[in-house]
Amino acid sequence: RMKIKELMRDLITEEISDICSYSAEAELFGGDLRQGERIRELFTGLADEKRARLKDFDRISRERTGFRQRRLETPRSIEAALRAHVSRTEKSVALYSSLLKLIRNPEYQEAFRNIIVREREVLADLRELQARIKRPIK
Repeated sequence: RMKIKELMRDLITEEISDICSYSAEAELFGGDLRQGERIRELFTGLADEKRARLKDFDRISRERTGFRQRRLETPRSIEAALRAHVSRTEKSVALYSSLLKLIRNPEYQEAFRNIIVREREVLADLRELQARIKRPIK
Protein backbone atom coordinates (compact mmCIF):
# COMPACT_ATOMS: atom_id res chain seq x y z
CA ARG A 1 0.00 0.00 0.00
CA MET A 2 1.31 3.40 -0.96
CA LYS A 3 1.77 6.11 1.58
CA ILE A 4 0.35 9.62 1.19
CA LYS A 5 3.74 11.10 0.33
CA GLU A 6 4.42 8.53 -2.42
CA LEU A 7 0.96 8.98 -3.90
CA MET A 8 1.34 12.75 -3.89
CA ARG A 9 4.73 12.46 -5.57
CA ASP A 10 3.33 10.10 -8.24
CA LEU A 11 0.36 12.37 -8.87
CA ILE A 12 2.55 15.45 -9.17
CA THR A 13 4.77 13.62 -11.69
CA GLU A 14 1.66 12.55 -13.63
CA GLU A 15 0.25 16.07 -13.66
CA ILE A 16 3.54 17.54 -14.88
CA SER A 17 3.72 14.96 -17.69
CA ASP A 18 0.12 15.75 -18.63
CA ILE A 19 0.81 19.49 -18.77
CA CYS A 20 3.78 18.91 -21.08
CA SER A 21 1.99 16.47 -23.38
CA TYR A 22 -1.31 18.38 -23.57
CA SER A 23 0.59 21.60 -24.36
CA ALA A 24 2.74 19.98 -27.06
CA GLU A 25 -0.16 18.05 -28.58
CA ALA A 26 -2.46 21.10 -28.67
CA GLU A 27 0.07 22.53 -31.13
CA LEU A 28 0.86 19.26 -32.87
CA PHE A 29 -2.73 18.15 -33.53
CA GLY A 30 -4.43 21.54 -33.45
CA GLY A 31 -4.35 21.65 -37.24
CA ASP A 32 -6.22 18.33 -37.60
CA LEU A 33 -8.82 18.77 -40.34
CA ARG A 34 -11.44 16.76 -38.51
CA GLN A 35 -11.31 18.11 -34.96
CA GLY A 36 -8.33 20.48 -34.77
CA GLU A 37 -10.18 23.29 -33.07
CA ARG A 38 -11.75 20.98 -30.49
CA ILE A 39 -8.39 19.30 -29.81
CA ARG A 40 -6.61 22.64 -29.38
CA GLU A 41 -9.34 23.96 -27.10
CA LEU A 42 -9.61 20.80 -24.93
CA PHE A 43 -5.85 20.14 -24.65
CA THR A 44 -4.92 23.78 -23.95
CA GLY A 45 -7.68 23.98 -21.34
CA LEU A 46 -6.52 20.78 -19.67
CA ALA A 47 -2.90 21.94 -19.56
CA ASP A 48 -4.00 25.20 -17.89
CA GLU A 49 -6.26 23.38 -15.47
CA LYS A 50 -3.47 21.00 -14.46
CA ARG A 51 -1.05 23.92 -13.98
CA ALA A 52 -3.55 25.44 -11.53
CA ARG A 53 -3.92 22.06 -9.85
CA LEU A 54 -0.15 21.92 -9.27
CA LYS A 55 -0.44 25.20 -7.38
CA ASP A 56 -3.05 23.55 -5.16
CA PHE A 57 -0.64 20.67 -4.57
CA ASP A 58 1.94 23.20 -3.41
CA ARG A 59 -0.57 24.40 -0.82
CA ILE A 60 -1.54 20.92 0.35
CA SER A 61 1.81 19.17 0.17
CA ARG A 62 4.88 20.14 2.08
CA GLU A 63 6.88 19.01 -0.92
CA ARG A 64 7.35 21.56 -3.65
CA THR A 65 6.05 20.43 -7.01
CA GLY A 66 8.84 22.24 -8.85
CA PHE A 67 7.31 22.24 -12.30
CA ARG A 68 9.86 21.50 -14.99
CA GLN A 69 9.06 21.30 -18.67
CA ARG A 70 9.75 17.74 -19.79
CA ARG A 71 10.76 16.51 -23.21
CA LEU A 72 8.28 13.84 -24.14
CA GLU A 73 7.91 11.48 -27.04
CA THR A 74 4.93 12.86 -28.93
CA PRO A 75 2.51 10.32 -30.35
CA ARG A 76 2.37 9.95 -34.13
CA SER A 77 -1.39 10.34 -34.36
CA ILE A 78 -4.21 12.01 -32.48
CA GLU A 79 -5.76 8.54 -32.04
CA ALA A 80 -2.63 7.32 -30.24
CA ALA A 81 -2.53 10.51 -28.15
CA LEU A 82 -6.15 10.07 -27.09
CA ARG A 83 -5.64 6.40 -26.21
CA ALA A 84 -2.67 7.41 -24.02
CA HIS A 85 -4.65 10.22 -22.34
CA VAL A 86 -7.62 7.94 -21.61
CA SER A 87 -5.31 5.40 -20.03
CA ARG A 88 -3.41 8.06 -18.02
CA THR A 89 -6.65 9.66 -16.84
CA GLU A 90 -7.99 6.30 -15.67
CA LYS A 91 -4.73 5.78 -13.76
CA SER A 92 -5.04 9.27 -12.30
CA VAL A 93 -8.60 8.57 -11.06
CA ALA A 94 -7.30 5.41 -9.37
CA LEU A 95 -4.39 7.26 -7.72
CA TYR A 96 -6.59 10.12 -6.51
CA SER A 97 -9.11 7.61 -5.16
CA SER A 98 -6.34 5.84 -3.22
CA LEU A 99 -5.15 9.16 -1.86
CA LEU A 100 -8.67 10.13 -0.83
CA LYS A 101 -8.91 6.98 1.33
CA LEU A 102 -5.75 7.95 3.25
CA ILE A 103 -6.40 11.65 3.80
CA ARG A 104 -8.11 12.77 7.00
CA ASN A 105 -8.31 16.54 6.49
CA PRO A 106 -11.90 17.31 5.38
CA GLU A 107 -10.84 20.30 3.25
CA TYR A 108 -8.31 18.18 1.34
CA GLN A 109 -10.80 15.31 1.05
CA GLU A 110 -13.22 17.71 -0.59
CA ALA A 111 -10.51 19.01 -2.94
CA PHE A 112 -9.53 15.49 -4.03
CA ARG A 113 -13.18 14.44 -4.39
CA ASN A 114 -13.64 17.39 -6.75
CA ILE A 115 -10.53 16.41 -8.72
CA ILE A 116 -11.86 12.86 -9.12
CA VAL A 117 -15.19 14.19 -10.40
CA ARG A 118 -13.34 16.48 -12.79
CA GLU A 119 -11.01 13.71 -14.04
CA ARG A 120 -14.07 11.56 -14.80
CA GLU A 121 -15.52 14.46 -16.83
CA VAL A 122 -12.20 14.72 -18.68
CA LEU A 123 -12.39 10.98 -19.39
CA ALA A 124 -15.84 11.48 -20.92
CA ASP A 125 -14.55 14.42 -23.01
CA LEU A 126 -11.59 12.39 -24.27
CA ARG A 127 -13.80 9.42 -25.17
CA GLU A 128 -16.27 11.71 -26.92
CA LEU A 129 -13.42 13.18 -28.98
CA GLN A 130 -12.22 9.65 -29.78
CA ALA A 131 -15.69 8.78 -31.08
CA ARG A 132 -15.85 11.95 -33.20
CA ILE A 133 -12.48 11.24 -34.75
CA LYS A 134 -13.41 7.63 -35.58
CA ARG A 135 -16.40 8.85 -37.62
CA PRO A 136 -15.62 9.27 -41.29
CA ILE A 137 -15.53 12.82 -42.65
CA LYS A 138 -18.76 13.51 -44.52
